Amino acid sequence: MARPRGFEPDEALTAIKEAFWRGGYDATSLRDIEQATGLNKQSLYRLYGDKRGMYLKAVDHYSAHEATAAGVLLGVEAGDGADDNLPARARFARLFGRVVDIAVAGDRRGCFFCNVSIDQAHRDARVRAAAMHGMEAMRATFEQALGVDGEAASADIRQKAAGLLTAYLGLRVMVRAGFDEAALRAAVDDALAGISGAG
Repeated sequence: MARPRGFEPDEALTAIKEAFWRGGYDATSLRDIEQATGLNKQSLYRLYGDKRGMYLKAVDHYSAHEATAAGVLLGVEAGDGADDNLPARARFARLFGRVVDIAVAGDRRGCFFCNVSIDQAHRDARVRAAAMHGMEAMRATFEQALGVDGEAASADIRQKAAGLLTAYLGLRVMVRAGFDEAALRAAVDDALAGISGAG
């Protein structure tokens, strides 16, 4: 069967990711994915494999885009808003603040990595590995934002990056749980206090 006119693989995968992100694995049916993408079941299977394959590709898609988007806000990736001349604290404030701003605007889905880790990682080693890969990519991005150009991350920077990743993922869980703006901003302040002298 021919693909629909105007079919874009990245757009279809984005729609699959969004469907799983909203509903989780078990509650998202193939019919939901068909409706989200505009593709029929046969086309979806041919392009992405079975439902589990679609889920894994959705996690990989989120991983690639999340680390890149974070890198832009942290000034380590080219893009709108990239600025590597700011101190590290200011760049992390921009990233963490964006999470809160999105939540205040009404997006309470939280982090897809966190959702996947709770929902399916304990059931499937492939899902666990995909989520871990994505979180490691985020940690590496944080290390890069804290580090000095051309130098390998020191043990101190690696530790700070790991702590910031923990705080970042925790903030996203708080968003999903429904914490109010004041609590979210207080959590951001606590997380940033650990890098007050960095950058």
